[in-house]
Amino acid sequence: MTQTELPLPQSKSTPWLRANWHRVLAHGVGLITLIWLGLDYLTEEDIFTFNRIVMLRTGSAGLLLLVGSFACTPLSRLFNWQRPIQIRRALGLYGFLYTVLHVWNYAVWESGLDWELIARDLEERRAMTIGLLALLALIPLAATSTHGWQRRLGKRWRKLHRLVYLAVPFSVWHYLWLERDIITVPLIYAGVVVVLLVLRVPSVWHMLRRIIGGSS
Repeated sequence: MTQTELPLPQSKSTPWLRANWHRVLAHGVGLITLIWLGLDYLTEEDIFTFNRIVMLRTGSAGLLLLVGSFACTPLSRLFNWQRPIQIRRALGLYGFLYTVLHVWNYAVWESGLDWELIARDLEERRAMTIGLLALLALIPLAATSTHGWQRRLGKRWRKLHRLVYLAVPFSVWHYLWLERDIITVPLIYAGVVVVLLVLRVPSVWHMLRRIIGGSS
């Protein structure tokens, strides 16, 4: 005689995790660089090497997360999928955090808040000027990213958040203008951002929606 198999008990957290796995993933991606830097701080004895690590990793993480946030709206519209919209703010705020750490590392640790040196760098290094413009565009976006500010500003909130069309391209532009021999990765970022900008054109994503819908 065979026994009837009973269903395995499920953890109470399983339904929540199934519904929110994308949020967990977004926060995991956002925090991993901070954790990595913390481990470097504990193991790296040379402070100058650590400063360089912070500069490179915060810059890379900030740009990756900002572009990821910028991609959420086109992906959501194109595939009629709401989950990218639900993690857009988190990715953007993590991107802003790493951008601030990137600038703070340069201004405080590398330059010692020597304003004459910083002003000279801004004048002589065009990448820094465009990077500063990107940061200035990101500040109001991050400061008004909450639902409360969205309600307070109403229609003006959408107009204000069009600054993202400056912040993200300027961030890639900053990366592209850094003095380096190999610019393959910056060019890839530039290409991705151009595609994301094109996908935001209503006629383009409507056409692609019809193509995707027709092929499914």
